[in-house]
Amino acid sequence: MKQRMLRTAAGAILAVVMVLPGAARPAHAIPPAAIAAVVSFASSAYSLIQGVFRPGASADDLSAGVRLIINAIETSKTEILARIDAIATAEASACARQAVIEFADIESFTPQTMQRWAQDATGCVTLISSLIGTVSTKPETDELGIALNTAGPIAIAARARAGFSIDSLKTIVAQGNRSLVTLLEPACSLTPLWGDQPPGSREVEVNVRCTVYPGVVSVGHIIVAGQRNKPLHVPFSAYEHIFTAASNQTSRAVALAALQIMPS
Repeated sequence: MKQRMLRTAAGAILAVVMVLPGAARPAHAIPPAAIAAVVSFASSAYSLIQGVFRPGASADDLSAGVRLIINAIETSKTEILARIDAIATAEASACARQAVIEFADIESFTPQTMQRWAQDATGCVTLISSLIGTVSTKPETDELGIALNTAGPIAIAARARAGFSIDSLKTIVAQGNRSLVTLLEPACSLTPLWGDQPPGSREVEVNVRCTVYPGVVSVGHIIVAGQRNKPLHVPFSAYEHIFTAASNQTSRAVALAALQIMPS
């Protein structure tokens, strides 16, 4: 018993996070590489939308912005399409895949085709956003978060390039992302190891386990002030890194990145 306390006491409030290995993930959990790819794409695309796709932007500026978003898609296309294919809702999967594949050719569309395509992409995003919060499982919600933040910036850019307004669609994307942040928030359990506390000690080791859904878990250990038979207060800041490690395994990480850049 004492060995565990001695092993961690030197760290005081230092904790070691262990993310469950890939073998423990069910088939529907999103691989870390896919999360990283979509965070990278969405961050680049939303930054361009905020900086380039603005009222009064010239056609040349919009074309340049579209090309940059196309380049960002190409960098992560394999991971993005693999996750889109995993979406349980066939209609959402199909329209998001179409948006990713066809956006590369948008500059060759006729004006009429571009407008019709932008409207179709808008419908895809509004469908995906409407499904978030209505599907029956968190893994399904997680996958929809990938679709929202892939098709979302594509549709916004397409609307701007077609000469349509983008503010309402930006609001819909932001609302969807706020829902993702809430629905995919990790739930954490804290278990103090009173049996390992040496007599007279004023510190206790606490096991922390943060779970989003089965297969998406982060666990760790922290040392906090505490005495047996007295109320234990563990500040969130002490285990926030364990909470974040769980959150970062899901599209919640993408939603947070998106909202930081494009809050509405």
